[in-house]
Amino acid sequence: MNYKFSIFNFQLSIGVALCLLLSSCSLYQKYEAQETVPADIMGDAVQSGDTTSLGAFGWRQLFTDPLLQELIERALANNTDVKAAQLSIEQAQNDLSAARLGYLPTLSFEPFGTLTRFNGIGVHSYDIPVKASWQLNIFGQVTSRKRQAKARQQLAVDYKQAVQVSLAANIASTYYTLVMYDHELDILRQTLSVWEQSLESMRTLYDAGLYQSPAVYRMEASLASVKSGMVELEENINTTEAVLCRLLSEGPHHIARSSFGAFQMPEQIKVGIPLRLLSARPDVRQAARNMEIAYYDTQQARQSFYPDININGVLGWSNGQGTVNPAQFLAEATASLVQPLFMRGKIRARYKNAKAEQEKVRLQFVQTLLNAGNEVYRYLHDCQKTEKKAVYIADCVRALNESYLGTRELMNYGTNTYLEVLTAQEDLLTAQITEVQNRNDGIQALINLYTALGGF
Repeated sequence: MNYKFSIFNFQLSIGVALCLLLSSCSLYQKYEAQETVPADIMGDAVQSGDTTSLGAFGWRQLFTDPLLQELIERALANNTDVKAAQLSIEQAQNDLSAARLGYLPTLSFEPFGTLTRFNGIGVHSYDIPVKASWQLNIFGQVTSRKRQAKARQQLAVDYKQAVQVSLAANIASTYYTLVMYDHELDILRQTLSVWEQSLESMRTLYDAGLYQSPAVYRMEASLASVKSGMVELEENINTTEAVLCRLLSEGPHHIARSSFGAFQMPEQIKVGIPLRLLSARPDVRQAARNMEIAYYDTQQARQSFYPDININGVLGWSNGQGTVNPAQFLAEATASLVQPLFMRGKIRARYKNAKAEQEKVRLQFVQTLLNAGNEVYRYLHDCQKTEKKAVYIADCVRALNESYLGTRELMNYGTNTYLEVLTAQEDLLTAQITEVQNRNDGIQALINLYTALGGF
C-alpha cells in the first residue's frame, strides 16, 4: 500500500487561512438594496391619499376589450423577444445552479499509462486514480459568485417582465390606433356621402343658372380632398395592421377590432407613492440588480488580495514504475495555499475599476429613478390635458354642427350662399377628426402612464 500525505503543508495552509479569516469578515457582507426614493421624484403627480395605484392593475383590468386581450395573449405566447427572454432566464438559472455547486469538490477520473522499451526490455506502468479538488470558501469567493449568479438570474426575470410590459403596451397602442383610423374613415365616408348629395344639388342649381361655377369647383375640390384622405387612411390601416402582426410574430393579415367608443377611461387616475416605482417598474428593478451585481464584482476583486486555498486528493490503483504487479492501492491528500504577492498592479487595478464601475452603476440607478418619475409626471399631465380638451372639443363639435345645419337652412331660404354652407361643412369635419384624435391621444397617454407605473 502506498500512502502519501502532505500533513505539514495541509496544516500550515489551514492555519494561515484561519488567521486571515479573522480580518476578512467584511467579505461575507450581503448586499443591502437601496429603498429610499426622493419624495418629489414625480413632482406634483403624487396623490398622498392614494391606496391603490394604476400600476397595480393587471393589463386585463385596464384593457377590457376581449379582442385586444386575445391579441395580447397571443403576443405573449408567440413573440420571439419574449421567448428569447425566457431562454435568458433558463441560462441564468443554469449558471446559478452551477454556482451553488461551487461549495462541493470536483471529481475526475484520469487513468493513464506508459510503455517504455529500453535495450529490448519493455516496461509499462499505469495509474487508475480518481482525483478530487476542493476550494475552501474561507474568504467567500464561492459565496460571492453564488450571490452574483442569483442577482443575474433575477435580472433576467426582470428583463422578461420589461419585454412583456413593453409588448403589451405596444399591442394596445397599435390596436387603438387602428380603431381610431377606422372611426376617422367612417367619418370621411359619411361626409363623402353627404357632400356628394350636395354636389349634385349644386350642379342642378348651376344648370338652372342659380349658382356660379366657382362654388361647384370648390365643392369638387373638397370631395377630391376627402377621397384622398380616405386612400391615405386605408394605407395607414394596412401598414398598422402589418406592424401589429409583426408584434404577434405572425404574417400580415386583417386584425379584428372593436368600435372606437368601446374603450372606457378610468374615472380617477391614481399613481401611488414614489416607492411604488421600485416595486413595480422592471427597468428600476433591473437598475437595482445591476447595483447588486456590481457590488459582488467589487467584493470578488477584494477577495483577489486573499489566498486561494485548495484541498486535493487522489485515490486509486497504481503499479508505480511497472515493477509492482499487481498494482497497489494509492492514496494522496495535499493542501495548497496561493497568496498573491506581486502581480504588476493587476489586482489593485481590478479592485479600483470595480469600485469605479459600482459608482457608475449607482449613478445609472439614480438616473433611472429620475427618468421614471419624469415619465409618470408627463404622462399623468397628458391624461389630464386630453380630458380637459375633450370637453371643449365636444362643445366645438356641437356648435359647428348647429352652425352647419343653420347655414344650410338659411341657404334654402336664399339668405346664405352655398360657399358658406361648404365652409361650415369643412369646419365641422375638421372638428370631428380633432375630437377623434384627442380621444386617441388620451388613450395613448393612459397606456404610457400605465407602463410608466410598471403595471402588467
